[in-house]
Amino acid sequence: MTYSLRKLLSGLVTISLIIVLAAGCSGGGNGSGKGGSTPKPADPGTNKGNAQDEVYPENGLSKTEQVTIRWGYWENGYGRAWMDYATEKFTEKYPNVSFDITSSPVIRDVISTKMAAKNDEDMFDIISPTFNKEEGIIAQQAGLFEQLDDLWEREVPDAPGKKLKDVVLDNTMEYAEKINGHFYQIPMGSYALGLFFDKKFFEEKGWNQNPKTYDEFNALMDKIKADGVAPITFPGIYPTYLYYPFWIKQFELAQKAGNLEAYLKDYRAGINMYSTPEVKEYWTRMYEMGKKGYFVEGAAALNHTQSQMQLLQHKVALASTGDWVENEMKDSIPDGFEWGFMTIPFSNTAGDPIWVENGIGAGSLMIWKNKPDIVKKWAKEFVLFLMTNDIQAVNGQSGISPIRKDFAEDESNLDKLQDAPKAVLAYMKNNNGQFATRTRDVSFGEQDAAKATKMVEEMIVDVAAGKKDPLPVLAEADKLMQKVLESRK
Repeated sequence: MTYSLRKLLSGLVTISLIIVLAAGCSGGGNGSGKGGSTPKPADPGTNKGNAQDEVYPENGLSKTEQVTIRWGYWENGYGRAWMDYATEKFTEKYPNVSFDITSSPVIRDVISTKMAAKNDEDMFDIISPTFNKEEGIIAQQAGLFEQLDDLWEREVPDAPGKKLKDVVLDNTMEYAEKINGHFYQIPMGSYALGLFFDKKFFEEKGWNQNPKTYDEFNALMDKIKADGVAPITFPGIYPTYLYYPFWIKQFELAQKAGNLEAYLKDYRAGINMYSTPEVKEYWTRMYEMGKKGYFVEGAAALNHTQSQMQLLQHKVALASTGDWVENEMKDSIPDGFEWGFMTIPFSNTAGDPIWVENGIGAGSLMIWKNKPDIVKKWAKEFVLFLMTNDIQAVNGQSGISPIRKDFAEDESNLDKLQDAPKAVLAYMKNNNGQFATRTRDVSFGEQDAAKATKMVEEMIVDVAAGKKDPLPVLAEADKLMQKVLESRK
């Protein structure tokens, strides 16, 4: 299926979030901020005139009551320029609101410590959703965060008469992360995952930039290796980066087999997570590629920045990462580098759909429930403000693909995207591209589920090195998940 750019951007959502885990990479930066979230009393001298003049007509909130919002921000591969711009514009519009921001690549640790202390007053009012996945699930199930279901019915500030649910990309609500049927965060942007490369380097070497079949892809790997270059790098310290070109392939295989609808239904319900032929197949292919030496040696010692630097230095041909890579590595990109993108076609029939993982959620915020109502109301106004096309355009300059479906109606907006996301759109246009996400409709916080996840993730590096057959591990993980599913009946 071929997409126009506009439909492509809309397609960015047949999918949804790994919370970014996904996007999963930490960047540099730090910040600080102290202070409370208790609203400051208004100056009595300002409470004069008509009551109607003292509130904002679009939301009914006071113009004079001073409110400070404390934000614990995860400074990751997208940087913080979009965040600084958003808060600046919001406070220009609402001068009685200010922000007290603590930003850090390891904000997860700060948030986890505050959560463990159970001190609502000391907790941030809004946080970036970065914490241990199971910890986050438990916190949401325990009611520690504000439900945001109502925001889908609110009007977006720059689209009067249109509700949030109507202006976002198709299927956003269907695939945005929910816990027990409720939304605790609203996605602000999207991202795509796969294999990124330097087009100029490929041209110089005469390598195939767009393999159409699995055999063509393997031939490319052999050619790259024969030329003395490592084909693919990934950060073994964060091994789930190697999922990016592989995980979503189970859907591609299910579609090829003609059972996609049933497969997706079971997948979303968390059934047969490790035992389907499709899952075994993508792991087996990863193992076979590992035995052929397609993955860089020494991956176990690499973090995400080091593996991506290998790409920029042409020590490897492709890096398994997300489209945030351009923004994350912007200070290290050499002159003449031109971003390209591909993934692994699992079919040997040219023209078959090629599935690419993407997600929605980049820039999401969550609101701590036990805060003053006025603070939570203003926090929700800020969440809606992030959905305006002005903010979405700045997000795009930081590598966050916009989530507004009318963003592409102004084609000049597409020029505001960085080159790495553009490369993804070009790939989807030139191939029968299909976006999808790994998000499930259920969450598993049980100990056995955590054990299963851990044992599977811990084998990635050895599988990619061709040292460990993944099938026995998958069988053990499946036994643990069957226990979990039985306990829920």
